[in-house]
This record gives sequence, structure tokens and C-alpha cells, in this order.
Amino acid sequence: MLKRRLGRTDFEASVIGFGCGPYVRPTREEGVKALRRAIQLGVNLIDTARSYGDSEAIIAEALKDVGHKVFVATKSRLGTGEEVARSIEESLRQLQVSKLDLIQMHGVDREEDLTARLAPGGALEAMKRARESGKVDFIGISGHRPEVLAKAIKTGEFDVVTTPYNLLNCGADYSLFPLAEELDIGILAIKPLDARSLAVPREMIEFELNGRATSVAEAALRFALANRRITSVVVGMTNVAEVEANVPLGYEVQSLSPEQQARLKEQARMAAHTSCDGCARCAEICPYSIDIVRVFKQQVLARHYGMKEYARAAYKEVSRPQVQMCTSCQLCIENCPSQLDIPALLRKADIFLS
Repeated sequence: MLKRRLGRTDFEASVIGFGCGPYVRPTREEGVKALRRAIQLGVNLIDTARSYGDSEAIIAEALKDVGHKVFVATKSRLGTGEEVARSIEESLRQLQVSKLDLIQMHGVDREEDLTARLAPGGALEAMKRARESGKVDFIGISGHRPEVLAKAIKTGEFDVVTTPYNLLNCGADYSLFPLAEELDIGILAIKPLDARSLAVPREMIEFELNGRATSVAEAALRFALANRRITSVVVGMTNVAEVEANVPLGYEVQSLSPEQQARLKEQARMAAHTSCDGCARCAEICPYSIDIVRVFKQQVLARHYGMKEYARAAYKEVSRPQVQMCTSCQLCIENCPSQLDIPALLRKADIFLS
């Protein structure tokens, strides 16, 4: 397994990390088997969170009798200092350790959320207290908005940043990743399969990569692995079969030319039924901070993946109030590399998802 340095933590992490996000679904036995197999194959970084079911307890069981260091990154979505302090204690108990390798703020996607967590009495203060008392080694932050995360890491308070990066959502590579590299901050790339919208069965569609046919999932993982700024590509896996299919891709990383990357992105958009490449430049310029990429993904889930009820409920609760603020100012179109008529697409999405 190839390894890369996790920024200023100095930990040499496997280029494939094990993501426990899907662990709200598998049985405990399946989870333990999958984790142990991944470790056997060379994975030494695990990403989890308090909100990922009983994943921390599964990790503790899987790591029994492992004779080498496995770096475990966990997260807390809570905001106040008291809540985060309790969350850290619970993670220590569930993981059966005396110190956490990495505690991260989970899902910081709005500037007001960041401000609240950095404020006195907030999450950061509790995390720093835990570090000072020997309960935490490093502090990180996770989220889906590169511009918010960039603002966060400029404070100098974070050792690691965790964010999505894939063929449909590579906006972090334009600004966040170069900044993190400059500041010597480790980068964990999550959702390399775009929450499984790129986990298309090979029987349905194949990609062409370096002159051979490959699955969409393999092409997507090779795309993320080829980005040398990323320390570890965190792949959500729930069983041994997925582990054995994905982990060996970390034994040899292939370089991809700009032309190859562009071709893969185009194939991915076709496979996922969207013309948006997820760069999020539209959201960066939007005066109302509309999460445009999220709306388009909700539409894809509803239209093509049989998840209408879930997607429409999520849209109604979170996205629709934002979309209704759109004034068709055209700034998003000017900032879109594909020159998509985003206001018109948002109106169509609103009709469909409503």
C-alpha cells in the first residue's frame, strides 16, 4: 500500500482510507470482517464519526490484536463546548482508547456555523482543552463547502481537512487543496464515488482508462488517487467484497493527463445523468449562498435512482428555501465553466422536486 504524509501530523497514511459513513447499515459482524480485511491489505487510516451508527464500537473490536498503528479520525457534529466535550468522552469510551488520534468538527458548511464553533465556549475551545489534557492528538474540520473550509484552515487551528472530491465534485482542487498544501494541512478526500452515484454496476456501463475498459467505480477512485495533494482517499465500504475490490487500487497510483481527467469527468456526468461537474464555482459566487450542486444531486437521486421520497424531503427541508431566493442575477452562469443556465435549471429542479 502506498502512503502519503498526513500534513503536519507527520503520520504516513495509506492512500486508501476506510470510511465508516455507510456503517449505519451493515451488521456488526460484517463491519468487523470488512475492517480487518482492509487492515490486512494495508489500510492504516479509518474515518468515522459519532453519528455513524455504532461504527466506533465496531472499529474497537476490529482493532483488537492489531500489531501496528492504525490512525482513527472521528468527528463531532455538535456545536457547544459542553456538547463536544461529552462527545469526545463518548468516542474515547466507544473506541476503547485513552487518546483520540484526530477529532474533527463535522459538517461545517456555513460561515455562521464556523463562526459559532470557533467562538468562546464553542467546539474549538473544547477540542483544544481535550488536546491539552492528553485526550486528543490532532484537530480537524470537515465539510462540503471549499470556501468555508478555506476560511477555517487560515486560522491555523486545524491539522487536517476532510471534504468530498470526485469526478462530479472537484471544486476543492481549485482553491482549498492548494491552500491546505501550503499550510501543511493533511487532506482526507471523502465520497470518491459521490455518495455511490458513481457506483454504477459494470454490467450497465464501462469507462475507458489507459486503453482498457474499467468500472465506473475504479475509474472514479483512480481519478481521486491521482491527485497528489490528497493524503488519503476515504472509501466507504461495508463488506469484504468491496474491500477486496477497492483497496488494491492503492498499491499503484496512475498519473492522469489533463485530457484523461477531462474525459473521465465527461463520462461520469453521462453515467450520473448530469451536465454539472460539481465544481461548485456557482455556489462560491452566489450572493445567497445557494448550494446549487446539492440541488442538482437531489434531482439525480429522485429521477434516476428511485429515491424520490428521500430526495424530495431533503429538498423541501433544506434546499427549497434557498432556491426561492434566486433572482436570476446571472453571476453563476458567468462563473460556470460549462456556461450552464443555472437559474433555469434550478427552476426546473424546483418544479420536479416539489
